[in-house]
Amino acid sequence: MVQVKIQKPKLVLFDVSGTAARESFVEKILLPYFKIAARIYFDNNWGTAQCDEDMKALARAAAAQAEAPKIDLSMPKPQVIDALQTYIDWAQEKLQDNTRAFSTYRFHVWFDGYDRGKLTTPVYSDVAVTIQKWRCDLNVRLYILSNGWAEATKKFMSKTSHGDLNLLIEGHFDTSSGPLTEPSTFKKVVEQIGANTSDVLFLTKSPEEGKAAKDAGLNVILVLTHRGSVDQALQMCKDIPIARTFTEIEFI
Repeated sequence: MVQVKIQKPKLVLFDVSGTAARESFVEKILLPYFKIAARIYFDNNWGTAQCDEDMKALARAAAAQAEAPKIDLSMPKPQVIDALQTYIDWAQEKLQDNTRAFSTYRFHVWFDGYDRGKLTTPVYSDVAVTIQKWRCDLNVRLYILSNGWAEATKKFMSKTSHGDLNLLIEGHFDTSSGPLTEPSTFKKVVEQIGANTSDVLFLTKSPEEGKAAKDAGLNVILVLTHRGSVDQALQMCKDIPIARTFTEIEFI
């Protein structure tokens, strides 16, 4: 059922987590996988440049944290992996897993899981069907704009429950362009693409991001799957239309 009609844009910007896929997929799929694969990653990738750099970065992070268990990379492989696992467990237990070294390593574990066919991003069916129609039938260009890391969204969209959706997506942007709550960020992204703000539709679950995009001159639709989110959004930004799914959006 069509709920929101809007003039056909030349391009659409949208996020992955919470908009194209369940926001809980990080908590329910990615984080549990990391717990079981953190150690396996080192075995699978031992000797590669990426794995070597991850180990060195984690060892440096451990050395910089006074209470952290240390990592001696000169030991034999089994002992090194044991030391890495001990530090990883400590960092998660002590909530010290937000360092750049740890975050990069965690993404690499997830990327390895995608590459080995162990992980798949659960993209909403309505999103997969609709963006294919927009791109292939209506010639609307598609871009990801995320609070996450652009390299991560590329990987997440490469293996989804509906195949490789990067085949439909022209580019990925993240907060390296600026906070998504600032109008200037949206102007910068649109300028990098080479478009006019009035030709762009931004789809988001965030009223704050939606307001910033609207203030930048973009067209905006809030895509909210939960009724509670709809009620809250109506209080924050009454001038932005709301759809429950991508299929409720019609270009005219």
